[in-house]
Amino acid sequence: MKNFLRALRWALWTLLALIVVGLISIWLIDYRQSDDEILSEYRHQRIKPTVHRYQVGDRTIRFIETPASDSLPVVLFVHGAPSSLSFFEKFFKDSVLLSQAQLVAVDRPGYGYSDFGRVETSIVRQAGMLQPLINRYRNAPYLVVVGSSYGGSVSARLAMNNPGLVDHVLFVSSALGPGLERTYPISYLIDKRPLRWLMPPLLMLANDEKLAHRRALEEILPDWRKITAGITILHGQQDDLVYPTNVSFARHHLVNARVKQFILPENRHDIVFNKREYMTQILLDILSSGYLKDKINKDMVLAKD
Repeated sequence: MKNFLRALRWALWTLLALIVVGLISIWLIDYRQSDDEILSEYRHQRIKPTVHRYQVGDRTIRFIETPASDSLPVVLFVHGAPSSLSFFEKFFKDSVLLSQAQLVAVDRPGYGYSDFGRVETSIVRQAGMLQPLINRYRNAPYLVVVGSSYGGSVSARLAMNNPGLVDHVLFVSSALGPGLERTYPISYLIDKRPLRWLMPPLLMLANDEKLAHRRALEEILPDWRKITAGITILHGQQDDLVYPTNVSFARHHLVNARVKQFILPENRHDIVFNKREYMTQILLDILSSGYLKDKINKDMVLAKD
């Protein structure tokens, strides 16, 4: 009996130590790079992004962009949670993609250096804070928005708000339908004090968005018909975090959009990491076909005039 109690005591102390180490580790990880770190990351490239900020009311939004060109389409990347614009860094190192488009990535409100730690759980308001980016590239020959996970929800709202400006949306592992994602029991547990006080800001940002996500998606539910952009959906069949049923939800509600889907049978919620080259090829196909078609239509209009 004494040996059992001694072993149990050691097991409990070990578990407590692991929890403490885990919490400290999470506090130290914030998935973001400073402006200087970003500039250093790309210093050896011929085509380098620059860092910018803008104000929306009392909110600051940070984004990066590669050099502008009147002849190039624009690709805007919107990350999920917990994350930041650095989630897409490898795309900004792809020489082929860089030659085909001006690339832009943004820290969503509360993440990265867009008022880090200040949560905004409304998809409508988040899209409103990113609207200046759509306005910035409104004269681009072709505008593609890429939304990953929660970023897909915000990208959908941007397309709803800008049917004449957003030409294509690429949804990657995107949470689009209310309730069509996993919420772990611990999410409810750490939302309560005192555990909430112990959690790092990045984790609580993602958790607050998660717990409010169903309501936020229900708020935009009536507006799916407003999307007229081309749509490409890329999703893992084994995704047990954001369920594949989001694909059928989107197809059902995108009544005024052209939709193409790619379901990867072996993948989970890991496409940006493990299928980046495949995702890049899809993006290049979107750019070549969409931009070419748009250019032909514009040339035909000019010829008639």
